[in-house]
Amino acid sequence: MKEYLDDRMELEQLRKEHGIVEEEKGLSRLITRFFERRENREKVLVNRKKYLWVTILLGWCGGHRFMAKQYILGTIYLLLCWTGFPLAMTLIDLLTIIPIRPDEKGNILV
Repeated sequence: MKEYLDDRMELEQLRKEHGIVEEEKGLSRLITRFFERRENREKVLVNRKKYLWVTILLGWCGGHRFMAKQYILGTIYLLLCWTGFPLAMTLIDLLTIIPIRPDEKGNILV
C-alpha cells in the first residue's frame, strides 16, 4: 500500500510539473464542490444569545440554520427531523458555538 501511495504522489507531482490537470468526475467532483462552496460561504453576524436559544429550542428542526441563512441545511434538518439525525447535528452545532467569544455587542460570525 505504501508503494502505491508513493507512486500516486510521484504521478501527481509529474502531472503538476507538466501542467496536466485531471478532471474530477462523479462523487469526487460533488465533494470538492461542496467543500469549495463551504469555504467561500459568506459568514453571517448573529446575536449569540438568540442563536443559542434558537439552537436549543428549534435546532431539531433546523431553526438555527435558517437564522444563519443556511437555507439548504435548514431544509435538510426540517425534512429529516423525525430521524433524530438533526438532533445529533444540533448537539454538535451547540458544542461549536458555545466556546465562541462574542464581540462587544454580543454578536458572533456563523
